[in-house]
Amino acid sequence: MKPGFYISMGIAIAALVVGFVLLYDIQQETESENIWIQKIPKQCHDVWSVEYNEYYQINPEMDTKSKEILETIIKSHYEKQGITILEINLEQDYFDDVRCEACSCLGWDRLSIKIPQNQLEEIPLDEGWEQIE
Repeated sequence: MKPGFYISMGIAIAALVVGFVLLYDIQQETESENIWIQKIPKQCHDVWSVEYNEYYQINPEMDTKSKEILETIIKSHYEKQGITILEINLEQDYFDDVRCEACSCLGWDRLSIKIPQNQLEEIPLDEGWEQIE
């Protein structure tokens, strides 16, 4: 093989390495632009309780303990306000399936959502969210 081939291959490999390094840096920068916030429940007084009740009036056959449905309702609630939920973590801690029996809402212990940092100001302060350090 000609020496030019080896030089071309070396340049191509170097370009790939530089490309991977740049992509990694961009990914790390994007991750640092996102933050986690959390809130502790207030039982049936959450801001999405209207959507929750409407959903179960339309779909009474659905299981009211469905974590996935509640996550979808919460995500939809904030997307209507222009807030992007990148990840959601709903922690539940039932003790022998004991929860508030005053209503049909899904009990939960802590809700954490990951949002773009530039959307933090759009979350109303009176909703009880706090940033996770």
